[in-house]
Amino acid sequence: YIIYAVTSNLAQINITKNIYILFFNAVIISISVILGYTTLSLNLWDSGSTVLPVIFATIFVLIIICISLYNKFLSIIEENTNYRIKLELDKMEKEYSVQIDDKLKQLHSLRHDMKNHLIILYGYAAKNETDHICAYINRIADDLSLTNTVDSGSHIVSALIAEKEKIAKSQNIRCDINISTPDINIDDFSITTIIGNLFDNAIKAASECGHGWIRFALTQTESYMNIVIENSYFGNIIENNGEFTSTKNDKVLPHGIGIKNVRKVVSNLNGQIDFSYTDGYFSVKAEIPNYN
Repeated sequence: YIIYAVTSNLAQINITKNIYILFFNAVIISISVILGYTTLSLNLWDSGSTVLPVIFATIFVLIIICISLYNKFLSIIEENTNYRIKLELDKMEKEYSVQIDDKLKQLHSLRHDMKNHLIILYGYAAKNETDHICAYINRIADDLSLTNTVDSGSHIVSALIAEKEKIAKSQNIRCDINISTPDINIDDFSITTIIGNLFDNAIKAASECGHGWIRFALTQTESYMNIVIENSYFGNIIENNGEFTSTKNDKVLPHGIGIKNVRKVVSNLNGQIDFSYTDGYFSVKAEIPNYN
């Protein structure tokens, strides 16, 4: 009965795998085995003993306690997981806000000094010093590209995409971002789960290529939001029960909560998601209701 309760609770509750859950399961099953062995030993030793009713009563109470604690334990773990994710999102949002402030300061500084920059460029042009002109323009462009900002209509999603783009570029992955959605009305947890995990999968796959690339698009068609993530990959892909495995390293490409759970989140939002792949090309397209 305890084993049945453990497996049924795990099947019903969507929770990230945790070493503490596995440990708790092992403890419960171990207690069950010890109690069962003790009861059978006493029964074989003295089948008419009055101790048996006490043993059975003890087992009954322990079963109730274990199941009650187990449900509470799972709830606490799930709450802690959600809390950590929320803290991470808040951290990304604050960092993104700092990036926006830095970008605005750079623009104000450049605007203030633009007259002086033009005077210097005019002087180089008058002397036909094209090399100096190009070098000076490149220096200005570098100052403008110190921080990248993304405008998605949601600070959480913008911060998430900006962070993933930063990670991709740090691994020499070419990353093209196209966002043209007026507003995001999907709850932060769901949209972050979808975009975050799929982006992580794309980065993981593209990082294993010589010249990896990722294309991300977030658009709106009538009342539906379209999420498209395309990326390069190296090796052959084998699809099995909704999971995708690469023959290069025999690891599941989409990690984290996994493709199956991404499908579940999209389904809960009454959306649909499709996967396609050819030689060296992997694509994920999701369509989710985004009502105003």
